[in-house]
Amino acid sequence: MLVELKNKLPRRKKRKKINDFAELKIEKIMIKGKFLTFLLSGRKEPFSGVILAQNDEWVLIRRCVDYRLDGYTIFKKRGKKVKTIYSDYEKVANSILNKKAYNYRNDIKVPLEKLEAVLDFITQNYILLQLDTKSGDAFDVVKFIKQKDDLFIFRELTIRAKWRYRLQLSPEKIEFISFGNDYLNSLRLLI
Repeated sequence: MLVELKNKLPRRKKRKKINDFAELKIEKIMIKGKFLTFLLSGRKEPFSGVILAQNDEWVLIRRCVDYRLDGYTIFKKRGKKVKTIYSDYEKVANSILNKKAYNYRNDIKVPLEKLEAVLDFITQNYILLQLDTKSGDAFDVVKFIKQKDDLFIFRELTIRAKWRYRLQLSPEKIEFISFGNDYLNSLRLLI
């Protein structure tokens, strides 16, 4: 009897695997204000958000998790394969954000011209930022201190909100920056 009922119920459509999507030309699909899901080469998990700004090297998005806006992400697109997805999920998310009266024009304006200007802007306005590893499976919560020669110097914060050591990174190592999300804003209350 259970088998009969199961066969009569409508089946949920499976979402296509990300690898099934054809790679699209990034300049044509990435339009300001458009909600998309992104998959970067080398990263395990896709992420979604509304495109706020971009240039030849960087893309700034307003992150969206489960139809809820949560911070900002800047990711490097130069030298990367970026797959963008615009399917039923993205259409529904866009409709929900419109019903919530979200307008991307009211979001922050981050200077994307130079990495140092980006890091200075985030430090002045948000204090903490998150630097992800290339694969996206780990990250460091840091505060930008200064640029010295060709290195960017950061101070790392532990999950218990204690300052640990200084981190020095070359610009090539910085590919994925998040800031202004709930996790970082919560940690900021403790420092």
